[in-house]
Amino acid sequence: MQSLNIFSTPEEMAEEIARRWHRGAKMAAKVQGVFSVTLSGGATPLKVYKKMASPLWVNKIPWDAVHIFWTDERCVPPESEESNYQTICRAFLNHVPIPEKNVHRIKGEEEPEKESIRYAKEIKDHMMVRKGQDIFFDWVLLGLGVDGHTASLFPGQEEFLKTSNLCEVARHPETHQTRITLTPSAIQRSTCVTYHVIGQQKARIVSELVLKPEKNKKYPAASILGEWYLDKAAAFGLKSC
Repeated sequence: MQSLNIFSTPEEMAEEIARRWHRGAKMAAKVQGVFSVTLSGGATPLKVYKKMASPLWVNKIPWDAVHIFWTDERCVPPESEESNYQTICRAFLNHVPIPEKNVHRIKGEEEPEKESIRYAKEIKDHMMVRKGQDIFFDWVLLGLGVDGHTASLFPGQEEFLKTSNLCEVARHPETHQTRITLTPSAIQRSTCVTYHVIGQQKARIVSELVLKPEKNKKYPAASILGEWYLDKAAAFGLKSC
């Protein structure tokens, strides 16, 4: 079974993620001078981002060493309310002293195919500052949809799970909104992958993925193994574990 971490409340989970971020960034700053974190959009991680921007943590992080990437982005301008970049800036990045050059956003306003290629190159070029390490990211924080999607990798789009491309252009299966997403080829080139999930509406999909990932390959998240950070509600289906 994959690593499980269950918290009483979303706030407790956010606090532990902030604590780990602090430890990881300080250690990485000393060893390699860079701590690369890939963030997901949506409502679930907002508590984490706001916690990171709180006075308790903002002055403890060596921000010069932190580099921020995105798991996916909607193809909208950065000022759009639907932009993952905009959401994370408002909750987090606008409130911390991170150098602008360390923020590696997906440019949702650009032509999607060209931008997916450009962002893949930016990820590869980032390895130049990682002192020979054969990974892209130190930490990838992933969300999880009730349909088993993660990043913008949706059920029925299996070709993206097997591609060697680092980025792809995907469409939401219901809204048909165009998005740019990292693929497993990019996400798995990381030191740590953490799914952070809250709410009982996610309990069923969490239990299927945690207890029997090999039998649930129809869910994109099953193709990207990682540790699980869950609040009690999301872990409801794991009571027998």
